[in-house]
Amino acid sequence: MATSSAYHVAMTGNGPETPGLKTRFGPELAQLTVVMFWASTFVIAKAAFLEVRPLAFLFARFVIMVALAFAVLLVAQRGATRGVERADWGLFALAGLTGYALYQIGFILGLSRTSPFSSSLLIALVPLFTVLILAAKGEPTPLQGWIGLGVALIGVALFLLDKRGESAGTLVGDLLSIGAAICFALYGIVTRPLVRKYPVATYTAWSVLAGAVPLFLFTLPEAIRQDWAAISTGAWVSIVYLAIFPVYLAYILWNFAIARRGVAAASAFGLLVPIVAGVLSAIFFGEPFGPLKLLGAGLVLAGLVIVRARLWRRPVGRESSA
Repeated sequence: MATSSAYHVAMTGNGPETPGLKTRFGPELAQLTVVMFWASTFVIAKAAFLEVRPLAFLFARFVIMVALAFAVLLVAQRGATRGVERADWGLFALAGLTGYALYQIGFILGLSRTSPFSSSLLIALVPLFTVLILAAKGEPTPLQGWIGLGVALIGVALFLLDKRGESAGTLVGDLLSIGAAICFALYGIVTRPLVRKYPVATYTAWSVLAGAVPLFLFTLPEAIRQDWAAISTGAWVSIVYLAIFPVYLAYILWNFAIARRGVAAASAFGLLVPIVAGVLSAIFFGEPFGPLKLLGAGLVLAGLVIVRARLWRRPVGRESSA
């Protein structure tokens, strides 16, 4: 059923889909894989910070990512170049800035100051910020979206209230995590036309490079101060793993889901990340969970469920167009 609401298009996707296993389950399987990659990121990176400065860690991670992205691009092209149209360079620059540079800086600095569960929960707010951004663009937002947003915001307030006795640095970490969520919501909207227009290796490589340039400038001083020779093999394994799987590979899977289910639909699976990350944080870091903290987290997740409930009831394969 066609609709003139661009909000609905962004929530559901607007490309034709051919029935089959890939159409029915491919995007969902991709998102579940991303959930596992991203949940592991919070605990693995937090442990690595015991040996590596956070920004130096990010510098090394992106050196590997840029090299990997362009190696894959060269193999994928097999000598046949696929250029980027001049009109799209601005979108690539914005995608790199929001989805790689600003998001990764906010994520790393936020995680270094707060707990893995707090960081994962606040970054899971991406779908709610997507709703707000689309509304700010003047696109109609269903009442269900506003109700879910309100419930989640109450949950965030209670969650942060439970942490009022902690250090000011923890609050800064939480705010940086929220900022990272806003950046990734912007990235999901910006990158949508790119993933429909260019091969996966092309848009990934150039987006990574666009984000890496400002990121390298920001992280270089910490990279210079880092004693790289003192880093253990385990920490190096963590850096390599976090460069390849939760970022490079996960972003490819993320964009695959966006192209077939829409921005907000793909974001829906993000609410599973804090649940898995919370379990891992309790196991490996002994993170405590009091009643108020659990209530706040529960409301955040409930708000996300409310926003996504109507989409989950949509029959697979239905199209919508602007």
